[in-house]
Amino acid sequence: MVSRFLTTAWLLVLLAARSEAAEKPNFVFFLSDDHSKADYGCYGFPVDLTPTVDRLAREGLVFDRMFTAQAVCAPSRAVLFTGMDPIRNGLFVQHGSCRPGTRTVYDALTRLGYDVSLIGKMHVKPDTVFHWGTPPPILAKKLSMDQLDSFLAEHVDKPFCLFLGSRYPHGPYPKKTKFPKSEVVPHPYMKDAAERNLAGYYDHIAEEDRELARVLDLLDQHGLSQNTVFLYSSDHGGGKDAKFTVYDRGLGVPFIVRWPGKIEPGRTSALASYADVLPTMVEIAGGSPLAGIDGKSFAAVLQNPALPHRDHVFGLMTQQGVHNTHVFPRRSSRGPRFHYIRNFNTLEKIARDEQAGKQVNPFYRLGAEMHPDTPEEQLFDTQADPWELHNLAADPGYAETKERLKRAMFEWMEQQNDFLATREEIPFLESKHPVDQSGAAYTCPPHLIGTVEHFANPHEVTAPR
Repeated sequence: MVSRFLTTAWLLVLLAARSEAAEKPNFVFFLSDDHSKADYGCYGFPVDLTPTVDRLAREGLVFDRMFTAQAVCAPSRAVLFTGMDPIRNGLFVQHGSCRPGTRTVYDALTRLGYDVSLIGKMHVKPDTVFHWGTPPPILAKKLSMDQLDSFLAEHVDKPFCLFLGSRYPHGPYPKKTKFPKSEVVPHPYMKDAAERNLAGYYDHIAEEDRELARVLDLLDQHGLSQNTVFLYSSDHGGGKDAKFTVYDRGLGVPFIVRWPGKIEPGRTSALASYADVLPTMVEIAGGSPLAGIDGKSFAAVLQNPALPHRDHVFGLMTQQGVHNTHVFPRRSSRGPRFHYIRNFNTLEKIARDEQAGKQVNPFYRLGAEMHPDTPEEQLFDTQADPWELHNLAADPGYAETKERLKRAMFEWMEQQNDFLATREEIPFLESKHPVDQSGAAYTCPPHLIGTVEHFANPHEVTAPR
């Protein structure tokens, strides 16, 4: 009798678990690394490099205007995981860390009954902020399909959110390439140095696409595809003329959402940010809106792609704490069509300071001289000029558009407590990571050694609750 009672009780628990899993969809987010949006067939690339992504695009909703806030690995991922822009979450210097106490997708979804895990490349820290349900093999040579297979087998009856971090198509690229070098298709903005590695980059794109195909197959094999919200993206644009910039080719990312039977395949031109992904997941999972974050849910766009979402998205870049470190900070504000960029340490500024009788710090001069052709202000019509090659900032016909975007950008900077909005001097930022100490030409000049200070934003962390 007791045995029969226990068996019945166990069946009820199992049925309840399966009911919960059926009510709450799973999330799988596949994130590629340094894969430019322009290099996908579903975004118009003429070379057949991404057949699996292109199939996914036919099955899901494709975002044409999704943007990360910073075109470098760690800061971009931190925005995705926290729902907060880089200055506010603290990880705005590559190889830096989020502020202690920052809440993440793990905190937001575990309270809703989800197992939140990551397999593959993570590239964010500290571990005290970024928790996962399973220990991730950080910077794994390849995404572990065996680990994924085991994970899916163990989560058939429990809702989960799983991030899959591919290391492809990030370099270093193979010296002997399978793709013919004579058939590469350079983009109009590229310079010779950027074109030389394209064949190897294409080889790595093919590796990433094969990984994605295996992931989708495993979801099918475990019967999980139907009840899984599958999200695909790349953390930012690849190559030195896209990565480390605030141009669309750096900040604009591919983004596809597939949910069979729930989201109609198609495209949307809604303007959206990586910060919006976390609150969207929370809404889909049945949670209440998160307080204290920068993102806002685009769940409504998933049901009606014609809806608008944001008026502006914002971007930033610091060339300190990265390879070839130097002082050249940038901020940007983008609307549905026009894109405004402000460069804060140009030769224009150096000349203006000298004319005003100011003594120019040699480290500032060094940074400005590394971008001799970049003006202080840039404005692009992304509809007429998608590669952002023609600067309209000095055109009086666009003065009102420029001022509107400039005003929105500075309002965002003040809301973020950005040091460029609150300090007269550009601070020297320091990273002790080996890749940041990359040669005498790009590190602190000898006579300034010891004057470079680590900058810590003083404002308190506002965490998602």
